[in-house]
Amino acid sequence: MEQVVYAEIEVDRCTQCHGIWFDSREAEQLKTIEGSEILDDGEEVVGDRYDPSAKPLSCPRCRTPLLQMLDIDQHSIWYEKCVKCHGIWLDAGEFKKFKQNFSPNKTSKSIKRLWGFTP
Repeated sequence: MEQVVYAEIEVDRCTQCHGIWFDSREAEQLKTIEGSEILDDGEEVVGDRYDPSAKPLSCPRCRTPLLQMLDIDQHSIWYEKCVKCHGIWLDAGEFKKFKQNFSPNKTSKSIKRLWGFTP
């Protein structure tokens, strides 16, 4: 892992697969900062090769087994979360999608579509 910094927020990026570990709230903070997607410098196909279902992952901070989560929005993203320290692991290419999922207009449209308020 290597430490990379954007807007004074330090995250850890794997030098092999280019996945990113975000300590609690770092991803939430970074998704609102313009240009932060530059942290996600990996190729999505590389991230796909490192299938977390092949072997369970542990939190790099507290060693608690990570829980697989699914974010369904414009982009469906499987990611891993630590239930103890609340950090998250996003594979290469997923932070860009994570950030797009939470743009205000897209989120509200997705919620309305989910509940049948728009076509």
